[in-house]
Amino acid sequence: MHLLPGALLSCLLLCAPSRAYFPEERWSPESPLLAPRVLVALVCRNAEHSLPFVLGGLERLRYPKERLAVWVATDHNEDNTTAILRDWLTKVQSLYHYVEWRPKELPSEYEDGDGPKQWTNLRYAHVMKLRQAALDSAREMWADYFLAMDCDNLLVNPDVLWKLIGENKTIVAPMLESRAAYSNFWCGMTSQGYYKRTPAYIPIRKQVRKGCFAVPMVHSTFLIDLRKEASRELAFHPPHPDYSWAFDDIIVFAFSARMADVQMFVCNQETFGFFPVPLRAHNTLRDEVDSFLHSLLEVNVRHPPVLPSQYIPPPAKQPDKLGFDEVFMINLQKRADRRERMLRTLHEQEIACKSHEHQ
Repeated sequence: MHLLPGALLSCLLLCAPSRAYFPEERWSPESPLLAPRVLVALVCRNAEHSLPFVLGGLERLRYPKERLAVWVATDHNEDNTTAILRDWLTKVQSLYHYVEWRPKELPSEYEDGDGPKQWTNLRYAHVMKLRQAALDSAREMWADYFLAMDCDNLLVNPDVLWKLIGENKTIVAPMLESRAAYSNFWCGMTSQGYYKRTPAYIPIRKQVRKGCFAVPMVHSTFLIDLRKEASRELAFHPPHPDYSWAFDDIIVFAFSARMADVQMFVCNQETFGFFPVPLRAHNTLRDEVDSFLHSLLEVNVRHPPVLPSQYIPPPAKQPDKLGFDEVFMINLQKRADRRERMLRTLHEQEIACKSHEHQ
């Protein structure tokens, strides 16, 4: 069958891309969507030793800073936390969409506390109120997401925020690793809201099983999707009217999620971050500094070193020889990577050494 010349011309006109006569009628491709708006909430106390590295991890997130808001509160400090945070916020505030700063100089202790590491009812209530204030700020500014983050959590994966957003969960946490089996999630919870051991925990913690898993508890660092309707029912404070479990901030929030019919998830497909094992009530700030240093050095074993903030350098080290005439660090010449790790580790521990290369 042969097409007539007129029919052929009509076919070519119909199949060819349409071209508008006027410039304003011409089609142009749509621009990409802006990144979702995220509010990052930091509630810090006595975190002078960890802040340069925690803030450095935040700075290195591969996420548009103009789409991030930073909400920071600090109080009851016995160290230089307030000055460090103020200095950092002053230097970076122009980079972020919005910065809210809530410092409080005094008092340095809680009335019902016997030490800086003791969690009393007053401290629990105060922290819950601060986190609720941060969540309220996120909702008032129409943020799409709320990222809660403790001030000793080291985020080492710069894509962690995008990956959590991509999971499309109302509450999702990146699994954080520690020097022990401890992590920022529970696989089991008793009828009274306490931690319950289950056989599912270790395979997830050790990344034998990888993925995103439904769990009854996440804490320390987690993302809330404020676009989800159920997120409106989530609250850090006050506790839900039916709440009767222990007065503990993470349990109170987990109960809130349960009553809002929101499932928590933890993801472990990649290495996302690290944090120290919690200390006991009788421990000191010196113990906390040492514990964080151990976590920092643990990262250095199998991963690139955690670098400090480009705006807030860590305190200057004062290495010494521990009372010996000389401290030697002997390394195989072909293992330059190990040499760098060892020198960095010794420097962080303020140990002066003389390096010797062995062929």
